[in-house]
Amino acid sequence: MVLEKFTEMMTMAEAAQVNAKARKVIEKYFGKSCFQCPSFDGEPLFLGARMHAVNIDTLLKELNNTLC
Repeated sequence: MVLEKFTEMMTMAEAAQVNAKARKVIEKYFGKSCFQCPSFDGEPLFLGARMHAVNIDTLLKELNNTLC
């Protein structure tokens, strides 16, 4: 199954597994240490964005651009 669109309810881990470009976007906004965080596997993108003062719309736009 090919992902059509990233959503705010996807977990950080799910988003990072889509492709290497998406992983780089997550690293850009949340840092490399994000991948070792205990919450990484279950934390939805919207919550991570809120906790790190990242605009969720900007994040989703950039993640969705990795699918092109």
